[in-house]
Amino acid sequence: MKIQTNNSLVYDALFRIGMWWRILYGFFRIAFGFVLWRLVGTPLADIFYKLMRHELVEDPTDLLIQIANPFVQHSSLTVTYFLAIYFVFWGIVDVVLSINLLKKNLWAFPISIVLIGIFILYEVYRFSYTHSIVLAGVIIVDLALIWVIRKEYLQK
Repeated sequence: MKIQTNNSLVYDALFRIGMWWRILYGFFRIAFGFVLWRLVGTPLADIFYKLMRHELVEDPTDLLIQIANPFVQHSSLTVTYFLAIYFVFWGIVDVVLSINLLKKNLWAFPISIVLIGIFILYEVYRFSYTHSIVLAGVIIVDLALIWVIRKEYLQK
């Protein structure tokens, strides 16, 4: 029987809070995917400009906007099932991995660390353009999640 110290109890609590956060966030993505599903047929440009309105005001030279703007302006594409499926899929992945982490299934630990790490790379890229304090907070939370997941994994 392994005796837990105060530190390991704190790590365990942080781990559980982090996983429940990811589960809730995953359900949010699933819900967002279903909302997009209802928008199938809406012109992509309409949705893009509504979603990026803040970014356009803050930094009209943003790389994402510069790349996507010509595409959405001259595109007759509408929201497709792809976008809806994308959000539903990644929401399910987040929920499934987090539940398996809570169950201490060892295979879920390295997969989660890699996926969160990939998202952190993207977030850092975005932060380099936006300098958003909210995004900096998200990066810190994601780094803390990796740290807690890794700590939990090494205890196994």
